[in-house]
Amino acid sequence: MGQAGPSNGYAPPLYASVPNPYALNATPYPAQPPQVPFIPPTAMIETPPAAQSQYLQTKIRPKNSLRAASTPLPLKSALKKTGAAGATPGPAIPMQLAEQGVLPRRPRNSKVKHDQFAATALPVQTVESLAKEEPYHMFVTFKGDSELLLENTLENARKEIERKIFPMWPHGVETQFRGSDWILRFRNAPWNMNGPDVVVAWELISALFTLFTERGFKFMASTKCTTAQPRLIFQSTHADRSSAFFLAYLSRGGRRVSLIDPPHHIAAAFGPRLRAFLPNQVDVSNDGNIHIVETKREIGTTVRAVKASYFLMQILKVLMDMEFHLHATVPMARGGPLGLGSRRELLVFKGVLPQ
Repeated sequence: MGQAGPSNGYAPPLYASVPNPYALNATPYPAQPPQVPFIPPTAMIETPPAAQSQYLQTKIRPKNSLRAASTPLPLKSALKKTGAAGATPGPAIPMQLAEQGVLPRRPRNSKVKHDQFAATALPVQTVESLAKEEPYHMFVTFKGDSELLLENTLENARKEIERKIFPMWPHGVETQFRGSDWILRFRNAPWNMNGPDVVVAWELISALFTLFTERGFKFMASTKCTTAQPRLIFQSTHADRSSAFFLAYLSRGGRRVSLIDPPHHIAAAFGPRLRAFLPNQVDVSNDGNIHIVETKREIGTTVRAVKASYFLMQILKVLMDMEFHLHATVPMARGGPLGLGSRRELLVFKGVLPQ
């Protein structure tokens, strides 16, 4: 029977191949084509615009007619003759259904539906008790260049945010309540990604994610349903006091990544590990507490330009190998004059520091 080996698709067969005595004259199977890797090597090479347009032109094919060229069209005189063999048949006579198979239609009764809904409705005391429980989801929205909207927050959470987050911003914060919404307006536009206090704004965002995680609210997803700006959804889970956060952002072309105050082991090993995946294609530099890695442009035929999507994939892989994963994205204010430029996003990475 043979000795069993590992049971996966990449392992050799479990049994040795034995020739079949009943298939002496059978046609041998063709050799299997070589396997293509899941990520092809050409994924990192950026296609020039001229070659890409030529490739798209080769994909265009003229529309083939559905009717064969040898099939002649029927004559109009043949179509007009009702008794001719090639005439087009007219509409068939509708078939009458048997009366015994037709079920009587039940009239709608709104009173019955109202009674059924009233029977399944919760009593008043149950609804009041549910309203007093802590919310399972909290919504956070970054609006414009200076506003932060928090929904479904309790009084103890608002007091803790006032005590821990407000003192971090030196220009002051104005608050306003609009129904169940809590609106925070930070002076001097912290979300515009420039200015002398942009580092403080980055620290403020990291502190918000740290506080929410320590209090048991984990980021789940972002959505734009019924809102113009993405709404960050935090779900109530267990408290987490061991995770750490740091931020990063990409350039508009996607060829440069800036790590904002990363942990020491990431700042020391991120550049060398990325060079191992992209040899002779990245430059590493530092600007204060910002760690910058940029891909080189195409220089002749020796150095090929790397696609921005492939560069981002390698960034996420290197950070994942160091136990830091992409946790969320935070949209910042629009750039350019009058706020008409594209919106830049902050990448929030979450992980555990080494002991």
